Amino acid sequence: MAKRQSRVQLRAKDIVGKRVLVLGEAGSGKTMLAARTLEELLVLVDPDEITVIDMAPQRIGDVGGRLSEITDATKKVRYLVPQKVYAPRLTGASREQVLEYAELNRRAMEPLFNMFIRTPTQILILNDVTLYLHAGELETVLKSMRKARTFLATAYRGSKLAENHGSGISAREEQLVKKLSIDMDQIIEIGVH
Repeated sequence: MAKRQSRVQLRAKDIVGKRVLVLGEAGSGKTMLAARTLEELLVLVDPDEITVIDMAPQRIGDVGGRLSEITDATKKVRYLVPQKVYAPRLTGASREQVLEYAELNRRAMEPLFNMFIRTPTQILILNDVTLYLHAGELETVLKSMRKARTFLATAYRGSKLAENHGSGISAREEQLVKKLSIDMDQIIEIGVH
């Protein structure tokens, strides 16, 4: 069973060789925590051994934001980012549009996972994995995770983004994050009630 903690403390030296999931509400600081951890990891390991797959959309108000917007550490590691990322719940105006955006995200993100699976590194960081899980397969995430010695992922859990126009992506996301949690050594919850 994963160790759960609600205080926001994550030291890079403590996560090496472990699987860690950071859960939190939109705008709670998940990406900031991942950025700080990435910076610390660069002191401990060769930058060539770190891959970041950043699935976050560009910032919309206080929601979203990529690691590259917070830290220059992304320039020192293998930093994989889809060309375009949609925020389905925030920008989709109908059930159909939300589902279309989720599928477009999956298509843009899946090749990045496949690239990592083909050429893995010791450390894998996934920022905003929930955007992939709206339409993507959990097994792809798990396969990637198993290829890395150290795994850190951020994922949405909260109520701010509950409206999904009846698309079902919020329920799917919640279910797959619960399943992903089973494989974690540590779960950090930020602003989750």
